[in-house]
Amino acid sequence: MKEPRDRKTAKKNRDLSGREYKFRLNPLRQMAFVGIALAGIGIGYGLGYLSKDKSPSSGPSGPVAAGKPAAPDRLPLQVPLAPLLPEKSNGEMGKPVRPYEEALPKDIIETGKEKLGLDFTVTPPPTMLRAPTPEPGPLKLKPEPKVAALTSKPEPAIENRPRIAPRIAIVIDDLGIDKPRTARTIRLKGPLTLSFMTYATGLGKQTEAAQSAGHELWMHIPMEPGSADVDPGPNVLLTGIPEKELLTSLKWNLAQFSGYVGINNHMGSRFTADLTGMTLVMKELKKRNLLFLDSVTSGKTVGRRAAKSIGVPFIVRNVFLDHEDDIVAIQKRLKEVERLARKVGIAVAIGHPREATLRALIPWLEKIESRGFRLVPLSVAVKKN
Repeated sequence: MKEPRDRKTAKKNRDLSGREYKFRLNPLRQMAFVGIALAGIGIGYGLGYLSKDKSPSSGPSGPVAAGKPAAPDRLPLQVPLAPLLPEKSNGEMGKPVRPYEEALPKDIIETGKEKLGLDFTVTPPPTMLRAPTPEPGPLKLKPEPKVAALTSKPEPAIENRPRIAPRIAIVIDDLGIDKPRTARTIRLKGPLTLSFMTYATGLGKQTEAAQSAGHELWMHIPMEPGSADVDPGPNVLLTGIPEKELLTSLKWNLAQFSGYVGINNHMGSRFTADLTGMTLVMKELKKRNLLFLDSVTSGKTVGRRAAKSIGVPFIVRNVFLDHEDDIVAIQKRLKEVERLARKVGIAVAIGHPREATLRALIPWLEKIESRGFRLVPLSVAVKKN
């Protein structure tokens, strides 16, 4: 007959002296074990953190290639949450905006002069001009003026010819993306030359509105900038790529809307200095009977050389109106436009759909003809340049 279970347990729980005891948990011992376990976990996490790999982690643009760390001055381009704009509109406040434009040159291009084989010379801004200091020299007496002989014939009277008003072409490019300011630009007094971005949306309606308002239509094509910190947009014309690939990008841009008479470059300080790429562009423009405006974003541009070699009518800009986004500064640049128009007969100015630019242009356009100037589309200037 088996013993009861509790009796067997009692026998096992007897020590050598024969006394019976019961198993009991020790709270202090349990707390010690728990403390040791927690300390071990903490030490393990600490060692893991100290030995963690410090190499750059993957970002929105993908992991960094082994052995090729990204240069600090060439940041990878990323897809933004807001569209590319010349400046923030009310609808984009608080959202990141893409780096938009290369630094606009401050130089003034004076056309109409043949100098050193070029058809334009670069003049520094008015604030940098200094009158030369005459060198002292010996005093020279002017000779007495000669009296004309009595037998000399009088000079013929000058014919009364109608005075030709100096012409000014105002180009506003970068249009189409910032739709509210584009609409305000279209409502400006014209005729203006409006150049639309090829990757904007709703280009059909916007360009039709521009033509209906009496403005001339041009196309603003993105070209490779010199800096990697700015984003020229999709389907940009790049240097150093196969001709077929470059031609594909060019044709995509040229097909985005219709009714334009020519193109000008958006950015492009690197691309416009590449003769191979610019020659390919000019060949395509020649096939389509299009004109070319060189925005002259770089002093190394070969736009004129490429255009002349292929036979494409072209012109260069004289003044960037808003390299300083300030109304007073823009008004001073408009004075420079007037000065050049009086001096040469024609002046080309480029501006952008920015708040300060629009506010400066509205009163200036209303009074420009009363001051003796004629506002013309850019194509008129190209044909008579």
